[in-house]
Amino acid sequence: MRSWPFMLNWTWTAQVFFTLHTIVLLMKMHSYSFYNGHLSTTEKRLYALDHPETASTAAAVRYPSSSTNLHELDQEKGKEKKDKDKTEALTQLREDLALELTSPLGQVTYPQNLTLGNYVDYLLCPTLCYELEYPRTEKTQWMELFWKTLAVFGCIFLLTITSEEFIVPVLNDSALRLEGATKWTDRGLILAESTSLLLFPFMVMFLVVFLAVFEYVLGAFAEITCFADRHFYSDWWNSCDWLEFSREWNIPVHHFLRRHVYGASRPYLSRGTSTALTFLVSALLHELVMGCITKKLRGYGFVAMNLQLPIVALQRTKLFRGRTLLNVCLLVPSIISIYGSEAD
Repeated sequence: MRSWPFMLNWTWTAQVFFTLHTIVLLMKMHSYSFYNGHLSTTEKRLYALDHPETASTAAAVRYPSSSTNLHELDQEKGKEKKDKDKTEALTQLREDLALELTSPLGQVTYPQNLTLGNYVDYLLCPTLCYELEYPRTEKTQWMELFWKTLAVFGCIFLLTITSEEFIVPVLNDSALRLEGATKWTDRGLILAESTSLLLFPFMVMFLVVFLAVFEYVLGAFAEITCFADRHFYSDWWNSCDWLEFSREWNIPVHHFLRRHVYGASRPYLSRGTSTALTFLVSALLHELVMGCITKKLRGYGFVAMNLQLPIVALQRTKLFRGRTLLNVCLLVPSIISIYGSEAD
């Protein structure tokens, strides 16, 4: 599927649009299928309690929600083992299973959610984690939707101007100069000069793309679907370490990875292995998107993304813990190197 844009000679913008939408739909379908599969198993266990002599009396499995904290996932393993040592009453087990089949708001119960309308509504909601029910606003604010839609086109105009005036000319000029350079020192100077000229335009591009996606596009779909949870990002610009930055700059993807990668693997793997697996999946997705832009899979971005793990381990040492200035000095060059390697 990823080769289609290249065979059709699409522009990089069309390639990224197609790839990102494909990835989003796959993530949404994964969440929808796995969560409903879990609810189906829970429902069968509930019905099986009508014959308690043959039914399993193991504790009810609670599927992690998108808002479940990491320490709660880590405690789940020990909690299940502790509960298995007790003889739990069947009435309590019935209540736990029935509670798992009911939405937190109490208005939808599995399998009432298995309708085409519910699935289409989930596809339009600005979230990657499926739930039986979401908090909703009373009505769509059409003027707010209009201004957000207008702002998206304004951001696209700014992106076009920035790339055409400040990025493409620098890249073309550096490419011509590199062809004529014979010494590695000359090549190094050209690359250093080009990088310095591209730092500010790339920062502007990053901020405008972030604003367009997380504030205007997701906000517009939230207005269309009356989706009440508008917490798409936190104050990542105040982050003092890498883990805080990765958690707060893209909350929908962070919730998906925490729920369906880290949370799903935690019962079978150690905490460190589950964390490494989560970073690995994130790095693969980033490399795929950057490959569509550059039309090359060099692996620089993939390796740089996986270097986050030793950075996190270093920031947890006594040398960096509690020292904001040292953490920021390590965080900023890390971000520049990672996204810079992807751009190269």
